[in-house]
Amino acid sequence: MIGKISSGSSFGGCLDYITRVKQDNRTKEKQVWNVLGSDGLRLNIGEDGWRKTAVRDMERPALSRSKIKEPCGHISLGFSPKDSDRLTDDYMLKIAEEYMEKMGITNTPYIIVRHTDKPHPHCHIMFSRVDYDGKIIKSATNRYRNSAVCLDLTQRHNLTMGTDSLSLDPEKLRGSERSKVEIRQIANEVLNDRSICDVGTFIQELKKRGVKVDILRDKTPEQKMKTLIYKKGNHSFVASKIGRRFTPNSILKELDRRAAQAERQQMATTIDPNNQWVHLDGSPVAPTTFGNIEITPEQQQLYVKGYTIHVGDAYIRFNPETKQPDVSNYNHDIMIGGGMPFAMGAHPEYEAFYNGLTGFDKEEFKRFRRSHPTLTNQEAMAMFKLNYGHSRHMGMSHGL
Repeated sequence: MIGKISSGSSFGGCLDYITRVKQDNRTKEKQVWNVLGSDGLRLNIGEDGWRKTAVRDMERPALSRSKIKEPCGHISLGFSPKDSDRLTDDYMLKIAEEYMEKMGITNTPYIIVRHTDKPHPHCHIMFSRVDYDGKIIKSATNRYRNSAVCLDLTQRHNLTMGTDSLSLDPEKLRGSERSKVEIRQIANEVLNDRSICDVGTFIQELKKRGVKVDILRDKTPEQKMKTLIYKKGNHSFVASKIGRRFTPNSILKELDRRAAQAERQQMATTIDPNNQWVHLDGSPVAPTTFGNIEITPEQQQLYVKGYTIHVGDAYIRFNPETKQPDVSNYNHDIMIGGGMPFAMGAHPEYEAFYNGLTGFDKEEFKRFRRSHPTLTNQEAMAMFKLNYGHSRHMGMSHGL
């Protein structure tokens, strides 16, 4: 079971779609939809203007409050063809109503319509995103909640797990469905390429793989991208039909995030030409040697984290104010705050370790710290844990 959520401004357009207004001239036997359930709507199906009446009923709650941009909610619930025999109208209605309750779609007008024009069983839920009390149903458009609810209902009703279209075998599909899946898979593969940094390159790469893309722009002076039309063979699809990820807004947002992340990574790994001790983002550059002594990778990591490291007879610590290493024959951790975390200059991790001790252990640690003035704070923590970590003073026992 898979749920797809959307919202819009037109109740009429949505109702026309789910009740197949273009097929009104068909006989009842050839209709490909039927109403499973509804609430708050006058559904005199077949009478002139019945859709307008139903739309007015659906719009009524939204008129009781300040206008919202997209008051119409639309959710399609799709099921596997393997479950067709089990999914009678009554059973599908039961699942749809359970879904609505778990999604918080209650106390609002709605209509549930089943379609029979595709191989897989599916139904459409149209509802007002403003309930009878004039409150917006925010949970109805929560896609994370939708995924969790679909998984829960699939398991509880022992339904077939939904298959991600990205893992489908296009060879098993035909016509427009095959083209749509092929476009989605190709576009996903291209967009996953971290070297793609702009829409133009994205479109060029798709063209190399047999997918043509046309850009539709709005009529503003800026001529912003309105949508993309993906074409393969004789079939074409608007971007939203291929997937939310492949709409102009989503592509631009993803590429912008990728560019910002690449810039941050470059800043964090490029040494400042004016200061060899920091990167361009101000983070410290770990020294590799001190005199003839090689600084270990473990010590480099501690230095970058802000700890004092003990190299030979020297104590080295990055100074965030001068953005250079402080080197001394004296222990920085003792000089700054006497090595006690309740004084200025203590490392946050060291302070957290100290505050996590019991009252007795704190006094024990103070004595231990003063009797080992040459140890850095990190060395003191490690040695204290090693020597006292299994004693009753650390809140543990010897197994007695």
